Amino acid sequence: MSCALPPLPVEVWHVRLPDQLRPEDLALLDPEEHARATAISMPAHRVQYVAAHAALRRILGAASGCAPDTLRILREAHGRPVLQGRNAPHFSLSHSGADAAIALCRHAPLGVDLEQRRARPRARQLVARLFAEPERARLLPLRSAEFDAAFARLWVLKEAYIKADGRGLACPLDSFAIDPFAPRLLCSDMEVPIRPQLSYKELCNNIDSALVVWTAYPVEIKHRVLDMRVDMGRAA
Repeated sequence: MSCALPPLPVEVWHVRLPDQLRPEDLALLDPEEHARATAISMPAHRVQYVAAHAALRRILGAASGCAPDTLRILREAHGRPVLQGRNAPHFSLSHSGADAAIALCRHAPLGVDLEQRRARPRARQLVARLFAEPERARLLPLRSAEFDAAFARLWVLKEAYIKADGRGLACPLDSFAIDPFAPRLLCSDMEVPIRPQLSYKELCNNIDSALVVWTAYPVEIKHRVLDMRVDMGRAA
């Protein structure tokens, strides 16, 4: 008889953000989020910040059965945000331009990253100077187009890993290595008792997205879409 446990469910939302600030989004934010939004000088970036965090609160509120504006989001020692409350889901948020990604899991910490693909003329220097040796060995011999695609995959995977790891900027880029061709952790400076689950997905509009779930168990990812420009009912 098989004793295999069922995979851990993970939700990953691809959120299309509106291009104008909406009072109903601003009203959901707490004082710290308001202060961060006010400090953003570029209007478009302020809109994206407010909308992304309003979407996060709506999705977390639906998952936890609480009103979005009553949620208390705290920060751990290295800055990772956590939702206060018993059995609150782990979550991660990333936004880039007019898109955001929000990931939730009740049973394991996780990190998500989303990046609009763009030219990175100094990417080779970045890899040579800051990345781990196994990553350098895989990327630096590649020709231009292959290198660009592999770097885009690896960059979002490393960003997602840092978020799931929980150390944030205290986690050096060369302290762990990820295979960009078959996403998996190659090595880490931490004595990680597990090999976290990694996944990569290319979204529309030249957007790269990666997810890292801090568990050795298989995960089942359910992808969802929320378009805040037209549809606000699906996260409610």
